[in-house]
Amino acid sequence: MRKLALLVMAALFISGPALAGIEKIKALHDDHERPRPLIKAPVTTLDAPGEIFAVIGGDYGFVLFDAGGAELAAFDDSQDAVGFAIKPGRYKVIPNIEGDVHHHQFIEVLIKTH
Repeated sequence: MRKLALLVMAALFISGPALAGIEKIKALHDDHERPRPLIKAPVTTLDAPGEIFAVIGGDYGFVLFDAGGAELAAFDDSQDAVGFAIKPGRYKVIPNIEGDVHHHQFIEVLIKTH
């Protein structure tokens, strides 16, 4: 019983802080056979400053916007965003599309908050 309690406490200690300081900004951009592109880019709120530590998807880069639609940064290669500092605020991203190659892109930007 004591070993079980120690294992549970260790798991909570290890997983708790790692999960508590990670935020995700996700988006989908699809213009395949559509008169107008489908863009699903919900606004994500960051309550603390952070730094992008990984980007999943977004093969052709992405643009980071504030909630009002002002462009804050554009990356031709999504991996160039790693290390980019972000202040607290409300943000959304839209992945770029390479029209001759892919018409559908998903992106997930992972931010470690301080």
